[in-house]
Amino acid sequence: MKVRGVHEIRLRSVTINAMMKKLFVTLLIAIGAFAQAPAHRVFVVNKAANAVSIVSLPGLQVEKTIAVGQNPHELAVTPDGGKLYVPNAGGNSISVIDLKTNTETTKIAHADFSFPHGVAFTPDSKLAVVTSERTRKLFVIDAVADRVLRVIDTDQGGAHMVVVNKSGGQAFVTNRESNTVSFVDLRDFKITANVPVGPAAEGFALSPDEKEIWTGNRGNATLSVIDIARKTAVATLPSGQNPIRMAFTPDGKYVLVPDSGSSRLDVYDAASRQKIQSVVLPGSPGGVTVSADSKTAFISSQNSSQIFALDVATWSVTGRVTVPAGPDGIAYR
Repeated sequence: MKVRGVHEIRLRSVTINAMMKKLFVTLLIAIGAFAQAPAHRVFVVNKAANAVSIVSLPGLQVEKTIAVGQNPHELAVTPDGGKLYVPNAGGNSISVIDLKTNTETTKIAHADFSFPHGVAFTPDSKLAVVTSERTRKLFVIDAVADRVLRVIDTDQGGAHMVVVNKSGGQAFVTNRESNTVSFVDLRDFKITANVPVGPAAEGFALSPDEKEIWTGNRGNATLSVIDIARKTAVATLPSGQNPIRMAFTPDGKYVLVPDSGSSRLDVYDAASRQKIQSVVLPGSPGGVTVSADSKTAFISSQNSSQIFALDVATWSVTGRVTVPAGPDGIAYR
């Protein structure tokens, strides 16, 4: 039998100890990264209170309410989770909120802001696009320096909502006075198409596969479905009285449409384009967003000053929280 030398045993012991230390350090790093991962939250504008509320999840508790400018309608969170932009429609400014400190750090102003409303970020968090309804302009904002980079003139009235695609190269805008959706190239800052939809189109949503846009037409209680490749509306669907906003579930299965006129949330199967469910909610449900895992929807209701959480599997209310007056635009991050 071969007897190992003392030197060989010590060498093996040192090697094992080094491996254990390396494994321990790796485990600590992993635990630290997990501990530092930000919890998901819901953000909502309180239109009548000139404020924004931050709601922690999963407990649905108001973490903080932050004063902003006059009459905010919409908001957007940077994809990296660092900032919140809140266009103050009545104050002609954009409040910038640092989400590390939950404080307003500045207000962006511009001479051509007149009822700034919709806002969306590019995926790299470097740019924001903001609509200005009464001046028929779109603003491209440096979201790092918080300053206006570019102003895009449009010939469409009532630029209302905006969404940016996954590549960050294209934006889409609803124009509620011209009854169109504008396609905007963010590489050369030009409008490439104005697609006719129904009257008073406001809320809309881009499908996760980026093949369709659905719009809510408040003027005739319908939804329009746009084929993006063809740049044309290919279907018109009946809706409730006031299809004010909408959202796809991230898995692409459903389209959720709050109907503030009928106090309910309508649910459409995205593939068949059929309404499959209506959920009655108190007040006037208007804002809607969905968790990244497609399991929970969050709906704001202005007249009841509440946010409701819905289980997407059963379409049942699983929680609610009261916020300051007039909760409207809402986002999940």
